Amino acid sequence: MKLRFYGKGGSEQDECPSVSVDEDTQNLVFVGYPIDDPDVIAQIEQHSRIYKTEQAFLIPKELRRAIWEALGGHNPNFG
Repeated sequence: MKLRFYGKGGSEQDECPSVSVDEDTQNLVFVGYPIDDPDVIAQIEQHSRIYKTEQAFLIPKELRRAIWEALGGHNPNFG
């Protein structure tokens, strides 16, 4: 896997949530805050099963621009 870093957000420290793209597959790679709140998990599972090998992550809104750019967008207006 060869990752291209697009951005980080949520704090001004090095240990921030981030978004990268696998340059070979174009899959997005997120670092975020694991969600383990049973109520939130139940809401997610109303629409999409979370397998034991998966986790849900909270990605802060500060990463919206980096996510947009990782998906190939240019000059998004996120106000």
